[in-house]
Amino acid sequence: MTMTDQPIKLQSVERVSEIIELLQRNGPLGATEITEALDIPTSTAHDYLSSLHDLEYLVKTDRKYDLGLRLLDHGMAARDRHPIASIGKQTLASLAKDTGEATYLVTEEHGRAVYLDYAHGEHAVQTHARIGTRSYLHQLASGKSILAYLPEERVHEIVDRHGLPQRTPRTIDTREALLEELEATRERGYAINDQEAVEGARAVGKAVVVAGEVVGAISVVGPANRLTDQQLADGLVDQIRGAANELELKLSQS
Repeated sequence: MTMTDQPIKLQSVERVSEIIELLQRNGPLGATEITEALDIPTSTAHDYLSSLHDLEYLVKTDRKYDLGLRLLDHGMAARDRHPIASIGKQTLASLAKDTGEATYLVTEEHGRAVYLDYAHGEHAVQTHARIGTRSYLHQLASGKSILAYLPEERVHEIVDRHGLPQRTPRTIDTREALLEELEATRERGYAINDQEAVEGARAVGKAVVVAGEVVGAISVVGPANRLTDQQLADGLVDQIRGAANELELKLSQS
């Protein structure tokens, strides 16, 4: 690829992204704090912050900036346009009611897992995940189930881009181990997360595949002492398979 073939990255767009991500992680922040964190001139920071505030992407209280709810409007519009999110709410709620646990609907975007929706059953335990949370695919049952049905070339691209960071001591952290786990997932038909994202929590995930394409995945998450291998064998796996199949049928008919 020649220099002229390289996509042009606009510094102003990258800077806006850096400001938004900084405020998401640490906000609200003052202009001086943002200037120091991003190592940019004070005047430059003020120009960006003033413009983003005028466009209603930021709010300002007590001389500190934070994310504005206009970003929520954009995010929810993108979420609602995703095919699996638009038809998955009822299936997700039914699975949560039947299992009593937390259930999640996840898709892949830019090599990361993105939570589209969730539902809580009677005994559900709250996790870090919320709508819009982006996580590493290899750490999640839903993420591994998605990876298992992607072309292997795409799996390698994702690992090359994002690596295999460990969230707990149990998280897969080598390419060889990941490929073995994905093969086991295909053979079982579902993926297991055994305290790989949160210590003390287990999950089972099933990919939703329509016309050979992975649209997303559905998962059930709960305490490790409840989501045992015996519980999986006693019906939980059948329940999540049924939910995934229901979503596949709905999507194939839409």
